[in-house]
Parts: sequence; structure tokens; C-alpha cells
Amino acid sequence: MVASRLFRSAATGLAIALAAGPVLHLLPGASIPAALADDSKPQVGDLLPEGSFHPISNPGLYGLGPEPRGSRYAVASGLLVRIDVETGKILSILRQQDEILD
Repeated sequence: MVASRLFRSAATGLAIALAAGPVLHLLPGASIPAALADDSKPQVGDLLPEGSFHPISNPGLYGLGPEPRGSRYAVASGLLVRIDVETGKILSILRQQDEILD
């Protein structure tokens, strides 16, 4: 009986996912990951004004190689990002980065 309820719940969730786009299903007692809970997290293409991020001076401390030409690495809102040096726009989001290492 429990399995049939779970199946029906999963089937309903799938129908919703197909109709409305991606859906996050949580088990009872689970919490939303921090990166998903905050709608103010930067997105690719967002403009990061000066002072709203920490520019990385030593990429090796973060496990990164040299910065690709025309970009720099930074930490913004707990995310490790790559920023276009001319426009300040986010080119890519690499991963969660809660600590400033340099």
C-alpha cells in the first residue's frame, strides 16, 4: 500500500514536471539545498558591480589554473564564478565556494 502511494506521488510529480518544467521533490524532513533556497544567487549573464564580489588573486588556492584571457575568477554570493573583465558579466558559475581562501 505504501509503495502504491509513492508510485502515485512519483507519477503525479512527473506529470507536473513535464507540464511546468523542472520540479524539486523533497522527502519528508529534507531541506532545500542552500544554493537553491536563495533566489538572489547570481546567474550566468548577470552583471556584478564592483565591490559585490571578491576577485581571486591566487587561483591555485581554489584548485584552478590560470584565468582564461579576458576573464577573471571571483567569489560572489558564495559561488565561484568567472567574470568578463571588460563587462563585469558572469561568464560561468563553477561551484559553491563558502570560504575566501586568498
